[in-house]
Amino acid sequence: MSEPLSETDLPAPETSSPVLPETVEELLALGHRSLDEQSFHEAQRAFEKVLTLDPSHAAARHNLGYALERLGEAAEAEAAYTAALEGPAPLSQAAFNLGVLLANAGRESEARRAFEQALALNPHLPLAHVNVGVLHARAGRLEEARQCYQRALELDASCAAAQLKLAHLLLREGKWDEALHEYDRLLQEGVAAAAVHVGRGHAMAARDEEEGALQAFQQAVAVDPTSVPARMQLALLYAQRQDYEEALRTLQPVADAVQDDARFFYNLANMHARLAFREGELVNDGYADAAVREYRRAIAIDAHLLKAHYNLACVSAHLNVQDGIAAWEEYVRAASGAATEQEWVVKARGYLRRLKEIDTAR
Repeated sequence: MSEPLSETDLPAPETSSPVLPETVEELLALGHRSLDEQSFHEAQRAFEKVLTLDPSHAAARHNLGYALERLGEAAEAEAAYTAALEGPAPLSQAAFNLGVLLANAGRESEARRAFEQALALNPHLPLAHVNVGVLHARAGRLEEARQCYQRALELDASCAAAQLKLAHLLLREGKWDEALHEYDRLLQEGVAAAAVHVGRGHAMAARDEEEGALQAFQQAVAVDPTSVPARMQLALLYAQRQDYEEALRTLQPVADAVQDDARFFYNLANMHARLAFREGELVNDGYADAAVREYRRAIAIDAHLLKAHYNLACVSAHLNVQDGIAAWEEYVRAASGAATEQEWVVKARGYLRRLKEIDTAR
């Protein structure tokens, strides 16, 4: 016979959702208030009821899409945004939000069409021009991207997103001085986002101003301690100075938050590996084990990151002969078809041969 439930174990009484208003005006007010309060389920209920009363209400359908998007219901949000564009009075904001949703899903050509639809409905949307520019830049169409950013700035000279993307574009083109000028202008205007400091750091590093770059990346981390790009670049600069402990301390705080960045884990593993060895000799098994773990995480994300395979084998061979054999075989399999790796494959086969001889002799 089971033990009786204590009072604290008793199920909570069921609570019904609040009764919704009956008029479109009251429902819209409730929906907007719920969005402001980030009560997205309540907003969803309000806008859905508006649509039962008035199925052609485009603004309610758009707002329903936004609430669904914030609830993580991407497919339903896309359907709502699309429906808001199919009526007699399509909303430019619905097209814009649809573009953002599609871009975040990696559907870039569809996203570009959505942003262009938003601009056809309302040409005076600076952020739509910026987002079209971003998609051009990702596709390598840099001149088209520049034109989009400049158009956004014509519409709104204080559009920080356009200024920042234009600075990034100059950086990408190797125009370090011009890029640095744009980043400094953003800071002077009070835009102190981590991305601005990271961009400054890249520009200064490209001009061989290592100390200035270090300070810029430190400022980026101070502004946003969760910025992975800032911490990555800062750690690499510490590593350049052979301060691997500081590099490791820089990367560790965000390691659990990183999901799919193979290079992050590759660099994290490298810092562990540097601390595991001194003059080619293994001096710390704990750091070596951590390096192996992080190299494997990098490979799990990107099996074509051949440097991670190679370094994994180097470390594994010092820890355990069998693990070293397996890791070198794994590297040879992964790298044999890569023309740029053939010199390293030859070395790997030599290491593998020696390890097998050691294993046989035991």
